[in-house]
Amino acid sequence: TEFSMAAAAAGLLKQLKEAALKKPSPDSGTALKVLGQLKVAMMSFSSLPGMTPAGEANKEELLITRETYELACLVMVAEKDIPGFERHMSLAKTCYTDYGGILPQSEYQYQMQGLNLLCLLAQSKIAEFHTELELIPVDLWENPCIKFPIKLEQYLMEGSYPKVLTSVEDVPAPSYHYFVSMLSGTVRDSIAESSEAAYDSLPLEEALKMLKMSSVSELEDYATMRERGWDVDQSAKVVRFREEHKVDLEVPSQRLIIETLSYAKELERIV
Repeated sequence: TEFSMAAAAAGLLKQLKEAALKKPSPDSGTALKVLGQLKVAMMSFSSLPGMTPAGEANKEELLITRETYELACLVMVAEKDIPGFERHMSLAKTCYTDYGGILPQSEYQYQMQGLNLLCLLAQSKIAEFHTELELIPVDLWENPCIKFPIKLEQYLMEGSYPKVLTSVEDVPAPSYHYFVSMLSGTVRDSIAESSEAAYDSLPLEEALKMLKMSSVSELEDYATMRERGWDVDQSAKVVRFREEHKVDLEVPSQRLIIETLSYAKELERIV
């Protein structure tokens, strides 16, 4: 019966919640397995987002569906599965927009909306970031989950890269760490490229400060992972850049100008 299917789905949702919200990190294996079972159970629902008018919808089923999609978003972030996150976020958004008038406020909604903004920012999708932001009422922009990605976008616009790198200390929810890490990696690469183009070498202390790193081993790991070919000389307390990085300074400058003009065009489109 309809009631027994909803009850079964509710039981699975409880298991999904336990796995997705497990501390210190989600139990992704269990969560993905239960999520699959839950989606099969939800196929018997009479009300599914986008297919049922709000006036005819079964609220209990919609609440189960909405929370399933929200928890799925958290699992996808834990799995570093961006397409999976975007897919489930799109489904959760349908619940917020089409059924917001009949369903109570979701405890995860602001976190989800902030995560979505951060996901776009981490992929340099600036126009989409502003489009999504405009869909959120301005009076909610002060919510910590929404305010955080707005603040990061402002730092990027100003070129305040050090603030982006230290923002990891202020995330409003653990789920934000992955996208902040992605963004920090991009910013670090930009700083590294500029340093390579401008200098033959830098004092270790200065390089650590610029890249917001706490130890020489962290710097060495970064240089190795990104295959930058730096000579990190601890005895001389200096980091030397590869000669082939010492190309015509006009090249990175030109790239920076092109990126800035592209960014300006994006903003013009938005305005």
